[in-house]
Amino acid sequence: MISLEEIKNQLEKNGRCSSNHVLAQVAASACNENYGVNLYQASYKLDKYNKKLMWGLTNITLQPDFSNKAQYEMMVWLESEGWLESATKYEKS
Repeated sequence: MISLEEIKNQLEKNGRCSSNHVLAQVAASACNENYGVNLYQASYKLDKYNKKLMWGLTNITLQPDFSNKAQYEMMVWLESEGWLESATKYEKS
């Protein structure tokens, strides 16, 4: 999926800055219902471009190239790169 690839590119390009931690959280949230994102943090940590990426993922299932496989692959990549270590995870009750 193009939008997930754009986020991956941003994460690789900008490293472990605080805004990228939020962006990784956004990606995890869009790919897996067990993750969430703090919108307050997103509002002040993400620049205009990264907010655009975030808002694009709010309707991820409507994207023309939507793919569960791409979501899975993004989660695998986020985990292998260590982005999920500090991600907020919600357990179902």
